Amino acid sequence: MQQSIWTETGIALREVELPPLKDGWVRLKVGACGICGSDLHGYKEGVYRAGGVPGHEMAGTIVDGPTGLADELYAVEPWLWCGECEFCRIGKVQHCKNGMLVGAQVPGGLADMVDVPALHIYPSDPSLSAQEASLTEPFGICTRAVHLCDLRMDTRVLILGAGSLGLISGMLCQGYAERVAISYRYPSQAEAATNLGLEPVHEDDVLGWAQDYGPDVVLETVGGHANTMDVATAACRSGGRIVVLGLFSIKPELDMRALIRKELKIMGSAFFGTSEHGPEFRASTKLLPHYKADLPVLQTHQFPLSRVTDAFAAAVSKDDRPIKVTIFPGS
Repeated sequence: MQQSIWTETGIALREVELPPLKDGWVRLKVGACGICGSDLHGYKEGVYRAGGVPGHEMAGTIVDGPTGLADELYAVEPWLWCGECEFCRIGKVQHCKNGMLVGAQVPGGLADMVDVPALHIYPSDPSLSAQEASLTEPFGICTRAVHLCDLRMDTRVLILGAGSLGLISGMLCQGYAERVAISYRYPSQAEAATNLGLEPVHEDDVLGWAQDYGPDVVLETVGGHANTMDVATAACRSGGRIVVLGLFSIKPELDMRALIRKELKIMGSAFFGTSEHGPEFRASTKLLPHYKADLPVLQTHQFPLSRVTDAFAAAVSKDDRPIKVTIFPGS
């Protein structure tokens, strides 16, 4: 089968033999796999692990595995928790001491086939294509973050960053907040935000907007080398909450005086965990169909697996202005 692989200089394709399938695991034919922001951080900065197989935003159909599984499209929960450590035993699987990520420690979905534990696949809604269902994972990440935002009907939300996670978070916040604004850098991001019913604010105007409207919650989705933690503490109103989704490549500066003076709460949001209704990843499979009409706004670029190098080049291009690049194995 064809499988993408990190190299010392970027990403490439190779032909590999299928390994023996582990007990309790399933083999999926990957229908679609998205390129994540964390993949792009590694790609741009050269910090990926050479020899690893990326891809953790995927959906596919079963070709091998335990009997009794329905022949349908499945989304993959890529955070593989152990189920035995002290955190897993109390349902906080996002903190698993032995957790592994498909696409990092386990070969990922930018390949024709991928093997994952049967416990970590969820049936997708029949109305969704593989391309649409591949957004289940980022929807799950944002579901977790929005839960941590602790929204009320009169909450004012400011989201920093109009990439896919920022836009999805804004979509999810809309039904539970009075006002949802999102910062953008490029006109294409502002257009996407407007099309999704969000209030776009240019990144240079964020503090002015915050002074006028006083956001109770600031949701950081940029990470990388950005100064967004300083912006978040300056923008958030006293007594407010900052939830951090962005994966930083640096130790960002933080205004501790503002943190103390304003009595702000800062929370990180890692992987999907468990709510009182069960796995947050399962919740994202139920939420996603409600946003089907809006998904084309997010999924801007598509490539076959044979052009994986072109897909990553487009994903970091300043000219193409992508939001979510999706790759189709088998083509």
